[in-house]
Amino acid sequence: MQSAMRALSGLLITVVTCGLLGYAVWHLHTSITSAAGKWQQPARERTYAVDTGTLVSSSAQPVITAYGQVRAWTTLEIRAPAQGAIADLSPNFRDGLAVEVGELLFRIDPETAERRVVDANAAVAQAQSELAEATAALKHLKSEVTAAKAQVAVRKGDLDRKTTLRAKKLVTATVLDEAVLVLSAAEQAVTAKEQALFAGGSRIDLAARNVERAEISLAEAKKTRADTNYRAPFSGRLDGVTATLGRRVSQNEKLATLIDPQALEVSLRLRRNEFARVLATDGTDKLAPLPITAVLDLNDRTVEVSGVLDRPAAVTDATQGGRIVFATLHDAGNSAMRPGDFVTVYIQEPALYGVAVIPSQAATDDGRILLVGSDNRLTEAKANILRRQDSELVVDGVPFGARYVSKRLPYLAAGVKVEPRGKPASAADPVATRPANDSGAMVALSQDRRSALIAHLKSNTSMPAAKREKAIKALGEREAPRRLIERLERQIARSGGRT
Repeated sequence: MQSAMRALSGLLITVVTCGLLGYAVWHLHTSITSAAGKWQQPARERTYAVDTGTLVSSSAQPVITAYGQVRAWTTLEIRAPAQGAIADLSPNFRDGLAVEVGELLFRIDPETAERRVVDANAAVAQAQSELAEATAALKHLKSEVTAAKAQVAVRKGDLDRKTTLRAKKLVTATVLDEAVLVLSAAEQAVTAKEQALFAGGSRIDLAARNVERAEISLAEAKKTRADTNYRAPFSGRLDGVTATLGRRVSQNEKLATLIDPQALEVSLRLRRNEFARVLATDGTDKLAPLPITAVLDLNDRTVEVSGVLDRPAAVTDATQGGRIVFATLHDAGNSAMRPGDFVTVYIQEPALYGVAVIPSQAATDDGRILLVGSDNRLTEAKANILRRQDSELVVDGVPFGARYVSKRLPYLAAGVKVEPRGKPASAADPVATRPANDSGAMVALSQDRRSALIAHLKSNTSMPAAKREKAIKALGEREAPRRLIERLERQIARSGGRT
């Protein structure tokens, strides 16, 4: 009985299995034959959705971005003008503190200088006394010379009388000879007195020179005494101070460095093509006086100082490439900028007119862009790239008013049909003309972007209130300065990264 049941079960399973296999074969055959005989609809051409923009003729003010270091071009090494111990020291004579012009910085013990002044005064008095004595002696010698000459005149008269008497044979020859000898002696006395008079004049000259030398020594001694008090020659800040109270210093020893914070400049390196754009148009080696802005990034706060390009460096370094130029900073002493700071420098080039500003992703390296035709098919055009500004390109030689693909993807090419997204081209699009006062690149803001920037400004309590209100007012306009927007977005990005 059990064997019969097992046989029936196996037969049933076999029949069911064969039935299922047959149904599967029949279903497969029916599907193949019905699909082969059914009419197929032709496939549609594939289209791609792309972001587009409109080529609008406008103005653009290119900005060269470079990096440089702040340096001071008016510095003074403070050295000890005299030797001795430092007897007094100003409380402002410390690193980093500001001093005013004429402020007493330090005083060296004046005892030695005072003694030299006293000795010099005594030497002057002695020289003047010798000069007075020589002058009096010269007057006496002049009187003696006059008396001797009078004596010679008397002796000549006596000789003449005796010569007459000798002719009359009233006196002897001996008397005449005696008169001649007396006259000769008187003349010799005059000669001796004149020699003494000449020596007296030389003595006066020597005494006068001694007086001059003594007065020079006195002036030097007084100057040395005055140099014991050192006063600031100009207003500035101190650096490298080594002076301490009571320390004995030698003459000309360096004690500190005085820096004028108002006389700051920044040295920066430009690429060769950038250097060519900042040269003056008169064909000389001078730079065009283009305005610059030096920005010191202090994380949550930035320091901006305006300036102007000044001059190129005297030599070039072939190993570094590019050119070094210098820019003078205006009113940098009232900011937190100091010599040695590394800053970002923005140089405003002259504005370009009749150009279009497009995203850098819209063009290839050689300037080829994709245009959207009337049938929504792409065509390729060549644009002349004038400037590369961060994520944007300034181009000309393009068909203004046409729509272009704002992001050129690898699968897009000429002839591909696309579905444009963005504002369509319109004849009502404004064409920018040369403005009367072009103060810089302006950017239109969306409402969300404007709200985020204003909220960041209001939360930044470290910014001065007046400056914050000015920035909020600028963001409230229809177009805001590009530089302000980029700086605020960098601050927001850094804040988000730290969070």
